[in-house]
Amino acid sequence: MITTLVGNYPKVAEGAYTTKLIGALTKWQRQELTDDQLEGTYREITTAVIREQEQAGVDLVTDGQIRWEDLVTPIARGLDGFEINGLSRWFNNNVYYRRPILHKAPVRRGPILAEQYRFAARVATRPVKAVLPGPYTFAALCEDRHYKAFRPFVLKMAELLHAEAQDLVKAGAPLVQFDEPAVGFGKTDMKLAVEALGVAAEGLPAKTAVSTYFGSLNGGLASLQRARVDVIGLDVVSDPKTLAALKRVKLTKELALGCLDARNTKLESVTELHALFNVVAKRVPLDRLYVNPNCGLEFLPHRQALAKVKRLVEAVRRYKR
Repeated sequence: MITTLVGNYPKVAEGAYTTKLIGALTKWQRQELTDDQLEGTYREITTAVIREQEQAGVDLVTDGQIRWEDLVTPIARGLDGFEINGLSRWFNNNVYYRRPILHKAPVRRGPILAEQYRFAARVATRPVKAVLPGPYTFAALCEDRHYKAFRPFVLKMAELLHAEAQDLVKAGAPLVQFDEPAVGFGKTDMKLAVEALGVAAEGLPAKTAVSTYFGSLNGGLASLQRARVDVIGLDVVSDPKTLAALKRVKLTKELALGCLDARNTKLESVTELHALFNVVAKRVPLDRLYVNPNCGLEFLPHRQALAKVKRLVEAVRRYKR
């Protein structure tokens, strides 16, 4: 059993790195802070977030996505062809993201996240996984004024994300995770989502994962078994029926179990987590199981998020014993 996080982490932490990031961004926007000074703040907080995960005992850490406004904007900003537009609701959460608009065929001029990953890997003492938006979700969250058809947009993004994933692996990433929350919302074209994941993950000399969360797979677990990835991440909190689906589907992949509610401050008990592990252990060998919150921790106050991380590690360690 490997403990990990889905990706993002609270950006504000009272008593730890406080509101330093918010203040630095405000000053930078007013041109009271240089690019280098803002970069220094990003690195300081990224280091603090990684240290906190390591001290809690997380096996496979992330950089906390401290620089990320949301899942799609960092990639959209790094590609030619996009304009970052006004606010739209982020799935069924009471938060918002800036919806990118595609005006022309997207072009990637070079690595977008590789240098940020290298920094995180340098300051970490444990393996750091890389996180990218999945091609299906990325396209679903954008306004397309160029292709005006979903399939070619999704497959083009799969090509571009594959190139980005290659650079992240070259930078040292042992695992690249593609986030696909959109497959749980609306009428999902699972065949296209699986095809695009295959393009994005093809031939990468590292483990690959797809992470689904927020919605309901609506029977899509069987389809995801055909995806060309090594690990499938499931949210059994938002949709408890997903747990029942594990009993019906022949699992051919490793599993990342999203078992702590990262949108609720209530702290799960070790006993209830062990009960969940008992169910899953009948279907997945423990050496093929990752255990994590059901989604990113950015929706929680820092104190509650850290408590969840510590509880996750505690539950897994006691279960192993």
